[in-house]
Amino acid sequence: MPTYDAFCRTPLVDPAYVALPDSAVHLEGALERLVQQALELVDLNALTPLDAVLATKLGGYTDLPPMPGLTSAAAALPENPRAFMDAVRAGLMIASAAKNKNAMTQVLTAMRAFLDALPNLNEFQLMPVGADALRTALELYRRTGQKFLLTLMERLRAQLPDVSGMFHSFPFQKPFVPEPLAEDAADLNAQYHRRMAMLGQGTLSADALSISSALAMFSGSARDASASKAGVAALQRFHGMPHGAFSADPYLAGRDPARGVTVEAVCAQLEALADLLAASGEGAYAERMERIAVNALANVFQGGLVCPDQTVNRLAGTPACAAERPAPEVVSALLRAMHALRRSVWMLHSDRELAMLIFSEGCCLARMDGVPVRLNVTVAAPGTFTIAVEAKQPVEFTLALYIPGYADSATLSVNGAKAQAVDCGALERVKRTYRSGDTLTVTLDCRPFVETGYRGSACVYSGAQLMALPLPDADAAWQYALDADTGLALAWENGRPRVQVEACAADGWEQRGGVPMPPPQGLAMGVAYELTLLPYADTLGRIAMFPQATART
Repeated sequence: MPTYDAFCRTPLVDPAYVALPDSAVHLEGALERLVQQALELVDLNALTPLDAVLATKLGGYTDLPPMPGLTSAAAALPENPRAFMDAVRAGLMIASAAKNKNAMTQVLTAMRAFLDALPNLNEFQLMPVGADALRTALELYRRTGQKFLLTLMERLRAQLPDVSGMFHSFPFQKPFVPEPLAEDAADLNAQYHRRMAMLGQGTLSADALSISSALAMFSGSARDASASKAGVAALQRFHGMPHGAFSADPYLAGRDPARGVTVEAVCAQLEALADLLAASGEGAYAERMERIAVNALANVFQGGLVCPDQTVNRLAGTPACAAERPAPEVVSALLRAMHALRRSVWMLHSDRELAMLIFSEGCCLARMDGVPVRLNVTVAAPGTFTIAVEAKQPVEFTLALYIPGYADSATLSVNGAKAQAVDCGALERVKRTYRSGDTLTVTLDCRPFVETGYRGSACVYSGAQLMALPLPDADAAWQYALDADTGLALAWENGRPRVQVEACAADGWEQRGGVPMPPPQGLAMGVAYELTLLPYADTLGRIAMFPQATART
């Protein structure tokens, strides 16, 4: 297992967290079901080298695929940088897992070829692979210390668009509509609009977050270091959706709940947040990953098919509800997202501090101060997690637990002692000498709550899960406004939450062409109805963003 110190190499900025080997993290429960649903979509006849490696790792198989043909992939540069970068990332994963020096040499040789090819790549060719190029160069340098990789990162910084500057002066404050341009237009105005159209895509906006984070690790610049945080805040403010992802269908689409986000953009956002989490250590990124995973990502999978667009409000029977057989690139995106998500559950903060950043059933295998340790996580009841310790011998280390901010309150008990209150939205560090048989029990009081957002609308949550009014068919009533003073009653059925709310008819809430218009404002509370909301992930037709109605004075 790599140590934290092995990934701290000058002049790069030290990461906050380092991922554990893939064999060290074993998920169960909801997150493992997501992994299995992604694996069920894999077509063995349409696998890229990177897909093959990720599917092997996610499936728990020990025999990795053979090294991809990196020489032939490099020979195809500069025409096909995407295929090249996928092959190199696959090769790096194989070389690292197998500790194969010859394979690592092949990866380094391929990256030298990429450095040589950079002058022949323009920013429109480079941007779609920029995040992967920087991820690969950073990890390779941390593992090998080869100086040419610093040169490569400097060249990438010079040739990629200034994404750090973009996030500090965010240009996309409303739905983005590409400017019509003549194909042969080459003036400065045309170049500007082509760049904006490129950066306005949801997948590349997410990649830009990763790029800015990677450049901060390389440069040590405060401007670069703050760019990703500014970017996440801007995307949330202007395009954030209650399922956790920002809208992009495929371009950034504002906050209208009838606008969606493509599967590829959802997946790219999860990868970007994983990068930001590792670089910064901010638990809020892990919490956002969980919200995306249990809502937008979970709703993608529909009985062996994929719903290609995640829309918060959509009527039953409309094209937005239709599931389809996914294209190979969609499956690739899902595998990458699952890998990033799984690697973000447990991470090393130092060689004597292990962090659990997303609560999930399963187990983690690690060496703390050289001693093998196994941590088993089980769920006794909704919101109650027990972490059981097995250790080869007593060993002192710190177990850091990120207590999510969506909990109303939380407690921690060690070895059955009196439970102590802990802060929500923060890391709780428990430093002690751990022995086999030790247990830590975390209880999250996740009362349902309402978030007010776009046009004064309301969304209801149970923990990380967005709740929605299911619309089983085209005749189902959907025009409701939540009582601004509603109580929220939580019940559980087959391990899934149900929330009862009070609402009234939302007179004047219209739809056009089967698409609900934005929630109306200024509604007065009428005759009250009780609605039962189900998890967003369990619905097709649904309303999850409601107008609010207030009592007449």
